[in-house]
Amino acid sequence: MNTLFSLEIKTNRLYCNGKATLIRLIDADSAFALRLKECLSQQEVLKLIRDFPNEVQIPPVGVIGPKEATDAQYQCAQTLGHMLASLGLCVICGGRNGSMEAVCKGVYQAGGKSIALLPGDSWLEANPYVTIPVVTNMGPTRNSLIAQTAFALIAVGGGYGTLTEMAYGLHYDKAVFATCDAPQIKGARYDTDLEAIVTNICNILFGDLSFNEPAIAP
Repeated sequence: MNTLFSLEIKTNRLYCNGKATLIRLIDADSAFALRLKECLSQQEVLKLIRDFPNEVQIPPVGVIGPKEATDAQYQCAQTLGHMLASLGLCVICGGRNGSMEAVCKGVYQAGGKSIALLPGDSWLEANPYVTIPVVTNMGPTRNSLIAQTAFALIAVGGGYGTLTEMAYGLHYDKAVFATCDAPQIKGARYDTDLEAIVTNICNILFGDLSFNEPAIAP
C-alpha cells in the first residue's frame, strides 16, 4: 500500500497518512516540496531528505553514553551514528569522548552532521568528529538541553550522567531507547538490535508512536 504525504499549509509540516511528522519544509512552494508530496513510501522521503538536507527542518536524535566507553560500546555508538546519518538524520550529543566521540565518528563517516552541546566554555573540548560545537558553560546541566532538543534519545552504555539524560528525556515525554549495558530505568526501551531501534526512531519521525517488539526493560 502506498503512503500518502501532504503538507499543512500554515506550518509547512509534512503529514504522513494524516499524522503529523517531525519534518517541516523550508519552502512549501519549492520543486523539492512537490517531489516530497509525490513520494510513495517513508524510504523515498528519507532518500530525498538525505539528498537535499537543507530543504527541511528536523529535530536531531540524541545519542548519549559514557565518557569512558568499552570497546563494545564504542563500536555500537559508531555503528549507530553511521546508521542514523545514512538516513539523513542529525545527531545531538555531549560532544566529548567515549560513546559521544564514537557516534560523531560514525556520523562523520556517513557524511552527516552532529551537534555537540559542550559542558565547558571552549569549543575546543569537542571531539574531532563533531560538526557543530555549541558552548554552554553549563556543566552537567546541559544534559537537560540535550534531552529537550532531541526528538528521541538512545543510550549506549553509561553511568549516572547518562541516567540523568535518560530521566530528563522521559520527563519531557521523549522516547528513550537503551542498549549495550545502558542504565536501567523504568520507561526506557531496552534492545540489543540496533536495526530495531533505528526502525522505531523512524516510526517516531513519521508520527507513528507505536514501537516494534522486542523492547521490554529487563
